[in-house]
Amino acid sequence: MACLSGMLAAGISQLYMGSILPAIIADTGWKHSAVTGALAAGTILGGLLAPVAGAAADRYGPRLPVTIGALVLAAGYVAMGLSYSLVMFYVGYCTARMAAQGALGASVVRTIPVNWFRRKRGRAMGIVMMAVPIGAASSAMIGQWALLHGFSWRQVAFGMAATTLVLVALPAALFIRKSPESLGLLPDGDHHPEKSNDNQTRDSSRKSADEYPWSLRLALKTASLRLLIVASVLGITANGAVVFYHVTYLVSKGIPQVSAVTTVSALALAGALANLVWGILSERYSERVLAICSQIGAAVLIQGMLWVDTFSSALLLAMVLGIVVRGESSLTSLLIAAYFGRAAYGRIAGFMTTFQLFGLGAGPLIASMIYDFSHSFTLVYGAIGATYAAAALTFFLARPPKEPALQDRKHQRHAEQ
Repeated sequence: MACLSGMLAAGISQLYMGSILPAIIADTGWKHSAVTGALAAGTILGGLLAPVAGAAADRYGPRLPVTIGALVLAAGYVAMGLSYSLVMFYVGYCTARMAAQGALGASVVRTIPVNWFRRKRGRAMGIVMMAVPIGAASSAMIGQWALLHGFSWRQVAFGMAATTLVLVALPAALFIRKSPESLGLLPDGDHHPEKSNDNQTRDSSRKSADEYPWSLRLALKTASLRLLIVASVLGITANGAVVFYHVTYLVSKGIPQVSAVTTVSALALAGALANLVWGILSERYSERVLAICSQIGAAVLIQGMLWVDTFSSALLLAMVLGIVVRGESSLTSLLIAAYFGRAAYGRIAGFMTTFQLFGLGAGPLIASMIYDFSHSFTLVYGAIGATYAAAALTFFLARPPKEPALQDRKHQRHAEQ
């Protein structure tokens, strides 16, 4: 259900909207900037809703926000299909995007693998995170197929609404539960409590983190969470700039645009598969060490863009980059769970999402400002590499926090002095 929710929520993403944008413009006569303005507004509103949705998932479990979110997403699709004015289109799209990015977003959907898995949490999280890019790519392809076979973009929107109701809303209401404990079960399908930690130090620490009474307020008092937020924003800012300028840079190097777009698709596909790779690795190695390695690797590999001059070299580099740069997203999610457990995961992830979306939008803007000032891609990719390096350093500084009880005793001693 987590994967289905992520896939259908990704159907309202920029990739899907970009694929049907020409059909919308041809049908309505609206300007490109007018339509894309809805994307920006919906993204911002969805980011603001994420903390609220995450808190609801922590308190009531993900079933309620996912079910309601799917119903609202379907309603947004219907409103888009019925829109004959720009205002109505904005209402429909913003409604759908808020539901997709808030109630069906990372702060809610990822609570499912976090609550249901401990030893196998890494691979479970990786599989769930694969769903979003795969869902975005598949929805774009399905939309294009429908348009090529005579369906209008409005009919495509109605089809997306029906699919969301059948594949997400109804199953979510029937099958999603907050945690295995609510059904008398244990994480990972274990039958005895002692099997949950598998006699391993890493599993014991994860179990301990789950048992600590963490809250968003307590987590924000730690340098660990603040540093994780900074590291995540730095990584996402760099990723946004990489994706935004990838095609433009390759075309400037003489690579045909179709080939350049193909490399971006390869980067996205490799990034989707990388979520599972990083997740499995996190079950054997420290999430923090892996995050540091991924960002150092990204800082080094991105400089290879300056030497790319053929389609084959660009394709190979894009695939390797896709695997490396996706480490930030999946490993940050796992670090939140490893550091702060399950109880407040939705609240913490939702709070972080707001800042991450800021970084996602800031990356292309900052890169554009650097290029406009210098007219040099060398400086652009140098700045991107420096940002990845800064993210690696921040991950290094983000050490595991002390348990709340220890922190409370420390604050109490300071107060008594």
